[in-house]
Amino acid sequence: MIELVNIHPSIRLDHTVQRKNESHHHWAAKAAITDTLRSDPTLVGEIETEKKTGERIADIRCILSESPPDMPRKFVVEIETPASNKDRHQATIDHLRYGFAVFWVFTGNATDERRATEELLDKYLSARPYLGVAALSDGELSIGASITWEEMAYEAPWLGRMELRIPTYDRRKKWYNHGDFRIDGRRVSVLRQRQPGYEQIYFSEYTGEGQQTLPQPSALSKDELQQRIQEGRAKRTSPVRGPP
Repeated sequence: MIELVNIHPSIRLDHTVQRKNESHHHWAAKAAITDTLRSDPTLVGEIETEKKTGERIADIRCILSESPPDMPRKFVVEIETPASNKDRHQATIDHLRYGFAVFWVFTGNATDERRATEELLDKYLSARPYLGVAALSDGELSIGASITWEEMAYEAPWLGRMELRIPTYDRRKKWYNHGDFRIDGRRVSVLRQRQPGYEQIYFSEYTGEGQQTLPQPSALSKDELQQRIQEGRAKRTSPVRGPP
């Protein structure tokens, strides 16, 4: 049985967006938002659907080379219906960890879920979240406002054993930048060099002038650094940067 969605004449769908294992309401909202983003001449770069950030798959993932000042260069759009049951707080954190701002959009029949998510995220954000709406039959389509790394309050340790994980698709890369941590009062970038049978952690320390030193081998092994993270003695202060 085909599930139909009434679409207002003002709404356009990007029919190159493939329908995965999802409702027609979810697919239509994703196709409408994708069309809006791809049709915007101020957004230049990759605008793709069903792509990973870390180990989590985003409905829409954007990595832009050009965007307006109020639009992040890296962001995801997550679309929710009344049938969605993901942990939206954890999903937000997971995307932010890899440097992707997050837009949450709810279909027109998911008003209760939108309200509950606003109340949930409001506990962790410096400003009340403004979430998007995709009421396609009414011609209403808005992605809302992005949630960024700086706005989110994190519980420490907020990922624990996952902090030094490298996503599957990056594990063949020789170098990986895990982002910034504060360790023993020092702010450093943590880099890992990986070769067959060999692995080394490097620290690039921030100086008082905001500059960074060249990466130097760390006296801490990966396991020792991970132990400090789990004990709260090393804390993340920036998103993951990934391969250089």
